[in-house]
Amino acid sequence: MTKTALLAGEGLLPVAIAQSLAARGNAPTVIALGKASPLLESVAERILPVSQVSMDGIVRMIETEGCTQVILAGAVPKRWIFGGGPVDAKTLEWIRALPSRDDHALLGSIVGFLQSRGLEVVPYRLLIPEALAPEGTIAGRDPTEEEREEIRYGIGIARKIVPLSFGQALAVRAGAVVAVEAMEGTDEMIKRAGRIAAGGTVVKMMRPDQDERFDVPTVGPQTLQCMADAGLGCLAVEAGRTVILDRERFGQLAKDNAISVTGFVP
Repeated sequence: MTKTALLAGEGLLPVAIAQSLAARGNAPTVIALGKASPLLESVAERILPVSQVSMDGIVRMIETEGCTQVILAGAVPKRWIFGGGPVDAKTLEWIRALPSRDDHALLGSIVGFLQSRGLEVVPYRLLIPEALAPEGTIAGRDPTEEEREEIRYGIGIARKIVPLSFGQALAVRAGAVVAVEAMEGTDEMIKRAGRIAAGGTVVKMMRPDQDERFDVPTVGPQTLQCMADAGLGCLAVEAGRTVILDRERFGQLAKDNAISVTGFVP
């Protein structure tokens, strides 16, 4: 059987992927970057923490474990690319030499590096099909007519800005853009939107040419908790291309906070 290494950042996405692989009899070797979830311990073949991020060192770890497939999942602090984290000098120099360091370009370059070393980087979206957002109402209440208008408006704006690769989400209110996601991530954008305008809708979608081996849009309970705290009442995500984590808790939070969650096809 092909052995799989999971380069795991923070959050629940690596856990969902590891659970799926374990259920198929192929528990992954987890290479933990940052604060990987302790929930991985029960579903991983082995967990190897990384104290200093080195591209060459990570490849050596993968090869030593006998893995030939790699999956990238989870969040890594963006400040690392500026030297604000445990990245070795050679890797940092490699990152800084890239013509662009947005998520799409950086992660695409990492995939290219891994492939150049003979490793197969595989997409994870189809490993967890049950977690993909369906079209229509997903959780909570149906959107109001005003929210439907905000969703349509937000999708139109997202189509223009998502290909620019500085974020996958934006918050809109009454025909105006309140906040756009950048390096801080969706949750922090939601908090910022709540400080600017009460109410509103969050729209999240994938860039049309996104490489689905990495950075697939993901939402979960933390997303809805941030929305509830910020006073935003509607979340619209791209159907079939957005992962919803911890679906049961996600649905309960939507219901408890009267948040509308809907899936759309752009």
